[in-house]
Amino acid sequence: MIVDQECAVIPNYLSAEGNTVTNNFLCILTGVVLLSGLAQITIPLPWTPVPITGQTLGVALTALLWGRARGTAVVLGYLVLGAVGVPVFALGRSGISVGPTFGYLLGMIVAAYVMGSMADRGWTRKFWQTYFTAVLGSGITFCFGLIGLSFFIPHENLLAAGLFPFLPGDLIKTFLASSIAFKTQNLWKRNI
Repeated sequence: MIVDQECAVIPNYLSAEGNTVTNNFLCILTGVVLLSGLAQITIPLPWTPVPITGQTLGVALTALLWGRARGTAVVLGYLVLGAVGVPVFALGRSGISVGPTFGYLLGMIVAAYVMGSMADRGWTRKFWQTYFTAVLGSGITFCFGLIGLSFFIPHENLLAAGLFPFLPGDLIKTFLASSIAFKTQNLWKRNI
């Protein structure tokens, strides 16, 4: 068994249990199910086409625990399922179009890649590093989301429609994802 103290938990788990195609598929499928389930936690807001969802919590969790390659694969798998008609998106929706939320979806891919890369480099060993990584991922998602939303919302309303209402919940979600990832990483290290 090869365990890399710097690596995210799921790659270490796969290294210990057998890095087979089947095990990788099951881990990625588990991440897609987790992300799809969290996306159903949705609060629509009447003044914006962007709802508050658990998607960003799911993206942070999978990136911090699954690492760069598998975390990004989870987000891409989730988006592909939604694109082909499986109702995995917020409010049980499916289908991808270039609309007000498209930038947020693209941002989730980039955020998963960046957060997963940092997790693979040991950024989940200390809580504040883990939290910084999750906040950075949220920032990336918001940047892409605001750019995409700017094509559909007047610029003077952009921050009120695409950023400000989401910040309190995002602070809670990043804290929760960071706490879970950090605790899981420490439990894994203690049990190896």
